[in-house]
Amino acid sequence: MKLRFECDGRYEAEKLAALVSVQKDDSNYVIGVAAIVGNEIVIRLKDKSSHAVVMKDGDNVARLKALLDGLEKGAAVIVGSDYSGEVAEITTKD
Repeated sequence: MKLRFECDGRYEAEKLAALVSVQKDDSNYVIGVAAIVGNEIVIRLKDKSSHAVVMKDGDNVARLKALLDGLEKGAAVIVGSDYSGEVAEITTKD
């Protein structure tokens, strides 16, 4: 399933697509959400670093949080990511 997330600019969409990208061993480097501040979501990675992505609005933040929570619990699997303009597209396994 392809999920589209509107970000606050091309740079933010590119950053989100890169953060959730699939690694060479088919794993994902994201381990969860550290915080949400307004339209900004802070994503935690396996190396214990955190990276903020500014989304277009609260709806996009909520949908991304739900996806990353599912990823953390093993209920979701990301198989690809890309971006076009201000939109990041994340593909999940059906």
